[in-house]
Amino acid sequence: MNAKVVQNHLVKVFNGNLWQAELVQGLLEANNIACMLKNDTLSAVTSLYTSIGGEVWVLVNDCDEEAALALIGENVLESNPFN
Repeated sequence: MNAKVVQNHLVKVFNGNLWQAELVQGLLEANNIACMLKNDTLSAVTSLYTSIGGEVWVLVNDCDEEAALALIGENVLESNPFN
């Protein structure tokens, strides 16, 4: 039996601080788009309650890139209106 193996590649669809990335992750997952967060600091064992600086990426499978970018574009503010 030959099984067809589909291999997706991860692509970055958002970058920001940890708080922003977690909001985007929740938005994508609520719309059935699997994603993960990537950051060198997050790769180490850290507490969830630690304030982590630096850029965090949201990654999705390349086949979900277009849908993810559309959702993010519709729902995420480009700038903070309170500044």
